[in-house]
Amino acid sequence: MITTKNLVIKPYEAKDSEVFFKSLTDNRDYLFDYFANMIKANGSLESTKKYFEQKATDWQENKSYACGIFSKESNELIGHISVREIDWKIPKGELAYFIFKQHTGNNYAAEALSSFKNWCFAKKKFNRLFMKIAEENTASIKVAERAGFVYEGLLKKDYRKREEELTDMKIYGYTENLELIRSDSQNEDFSKLIVKLDENLASRNGDMQEYFNQFNKVDAIKHVIIAYINGIAVGCGAIKQFDSQSVEVKRMFVSNEYRGRRIASQILNGLESWAKELGYAVAVLETSNVQTEAVGLYTKTYTVTENYGQYAGIETSICFKKQL
Repeated sequence: MITTKNLVIKPYEAKDSEVFFKSLTDNRDYLFDYFANMIKANGSLESTKKYFEQKATDWQENKSYACGIFSKESNELIGHISVREIDWKIPKGELAYFIFKQHTGNNYAAEALSSFKNWCFAKKKFNRLFMKIAEENTASIKVAERAGFVYEGLLKKDYRKREEELTDMKIYGYTENLELIRSDSQNEDFSKLIVKLDENLASRNGDMQEYFNQFNKVDAIKHVIIAYINGIAVGCGAIKQFDSQSVEVKRMFVSNEYRGRRIASQILNGLESWAKELGYAVAVLETSNVQTEAVGLYTKTYTVTENYGQYAGIETSICFKKQL
């Protein structure tokens, strides 16, 4: 299940078949140009039930992933999104979606496309997604571009619209390019990420966060790494001197929608390499026991050590140490 500001995107259940069939039937003329095969496959309620059964099987066998797009507020089905034609050797797949006509104009399409794309990369480890969009479908082109897809080329006479008219289709693709940039604490992107980090920590640590905040000042930190995916700042980390031989890793964070891509581990590796370049031999760090993802990351290469300095006696703190 994917939850966004306005939407819930989740696999279909058998109970959704009736409302899906009705909505698809009501939107038949609106969708028929580009979803003729789906409409034909759902010509009756019984065929829709079989369609859902097949989609569930395809999901289990990792052949395709089809989801309903639901309103978070009302739980009403408002659209459909899927990735199909999956080639696991890459892996890559073709993404398609629609929003029922009565729900268009609310930016739901871009919200659904962005979040589903992120899910495909984070949870299913896709390396490429692509969409085929008719040249005249400017609304869908704008949605694709807002979600980070880029124009790759034109397929001449690639689709038979309403099974009669041949239509040129534009290919829009999405791949991820991760770049780690060295900076300092004055970097604007770093500052924005830190705001998100502090909000996340406050929600997890509760009243204890007030105590930790005094040790998280970043005004004078000179060694910051910011992770960018396709030019978007998605994560960060920093190091500062702990003693003459050691650095302390601070302010590690990856935005929720980009987790699951090993970004944090790459930021950490980058910080460790930088520390060695600066002549340090040891890295230490602290995290809270409620930060389960962080604990899992650090446990892979760091050793739990006695709580140091300001964290001594803090039961919720776990301190780590590593020889660089």
